[in-house]
Amino acid sequence: MDIDAKIQKKFAGLWWRARTLPSLSDLDAKTIASWARDAGLNVLEAVEHNVGLFRPTQAIVLTVEGGIAYFPKVSATDDPVWLANRNAFLRVAALWEKMEWFAPLWVPKGKIDALLASVEHCSKEQAVSNFDYHTSTIYVLSFQAVCIAQFIPKSRSLAAFAPIAREAYLAFYAGHRASSIAALIPVMEGALRRMSEREGKVPIPDQIDLIIDGACALAASMHFDRNWVPDEYRCEEYLYGQDERIFMFATFRQWLKRMFFQQTGEYDGITWLNRHLFAHGASTEWSNDGNFRRLVVALATLGAIESWHDGTNSVPLLFPEMNDDSRLLWQQAQLQANAQMVLKLVEQNNYQKYGQLVPPMPTDNGVTLRKAVLTEECIKDLVRPLRDAGWSVNVTEPDEHALYMKVVAESGDTALRVAFLYSCGTENQLYRELAGCSDVILYRGSPYKQDAYAYGIDVHVGPVTGWQPPVAPARQKRHFLAICKEGFRSTLRRLGG
Repeated sequence: MDIDAKIQKKFAGLWWRARTLPSLSDLDAKTIASWARDAGLNVLEAVEHNVGLFRPTQAIVLTVEGGIAYFPKVSATDDPVWLANRNAFLRVAALWEKMEWFAPLWVPKGKIDALLASVEHCSKEQAVSNFDYHTSTIYVLSFQAVCIAQFIPKSRSLAAFAPIAREAYLAFYAGHRASSIAALIPVMEGALRRMSEREGKVPIPDQIDLIIDGACALAASMHFDRNWVPDEYRCEEYLYGQDERIFMFATFRQWLKRMFFQQTGEYDGITWLNRHLFAHGASTEWSNDGNFRRLVVALATLGAIESWHDGTNSVPLLFPEMNDDSRLLWQQAQLQANAQMVLKLVEQNNYQKYGQLVPPMPTDNGVTLRKAVLTEECIKDLVRPLRDAGWSVNVTEPDEHALYMKVVAESGDTALRVAFLYSCGTENQLYRELAGCSDVILYRGSPYKQDAYAYGIDVHVGPVTGWQPPVAPARQKRHFLAICKEGFRSTLRRLGG
């Protein structure tokens, strides 16, 4: 509630008097009520009560005609419970910084706890990898669609960028990943400038502080039910470990300043999601797939913080159900992804005809698709025929570049070692390496200038579809014994006749 300035001044005087006590714990309701009457206030009630959301503060609640005031009974700087809460949240903030992220909105606590536990005792590189793994099942296509279709357009400063965000989202799942990430990186800076434009031209760090401080001020007011409380209890310093909204806003400030807008020479992160590195072309590592998810969520989060800065609540802190707009956008992205998969297979087949691999792109080196194709065709065209011929087959994983797989077929004491190449057009050095540990080298697809690649090789080289595996020795032996047995039976029948 809004409190008259004169009453606020009297509340401040009561607090100054309370601080003269040997300890704030000595403060009681009767004393505060007596002091308030002496100050000319019409006291309606004075009671001791815990106040504040999330992690309450022990206080005397004074209700007078014209307003309510909270007088804490614990120190704002050295209360043991407060210190324990703050230190615990500082440790959590350090884990978020380790992942180059912030305490997130819209994610269930159970998933947050699992993510934090996975990064607590590992390196920064592993922490970022674990973050990408966990969030790949959280920030999914439908989640991103809600951020883009339902959050960004509702933000005063982000609404103008909504068409860019939609196009980047669809382009990302259509295969244009690096350009989609590049389109969103400047949007963060543009939105910040729009949010702080009423303050004139100020440096980016000051823009960040203006916006976050405004959001924290509203959260602090709501933490204490918009009632009067001493200033030292309304600040971020005190509420950092008391109010989860302020903690989230503070970690977002930390991410913006120490990661996204950190100066080029001072950035020491792993994701390379940094505005200055991008602008100066200092690295291309920002084109990592996971950075697209980070940008979409970060922009939506900025919209939520702006709604607290402005007091509009236009972007909610609770994740909504999908509406028709976000559902249609999500379906568009699915269509783009499905079409892209078909296109990728067509591209692979086209390059395969010329014995080549599809050239890598910044966000897709083709390994994932090659592994899938290589594994599938190895099972279909090599492993199954070997088993049909009586061999027991062991198959290895594709190599890290998905250029070959190794298969070992065994029958009794006999082993047949087969190398299966992704393409005929493989470098001669790899042919030679595989020839040293293989009896046969086969490749998928048709021959393409085989002699130009497989020269100097003294083992059989050829397409897998043209190779007939030998019958396993154990089966040959069984076959020979069966013939002998049948011949013996035929002889007995003739003699008996």
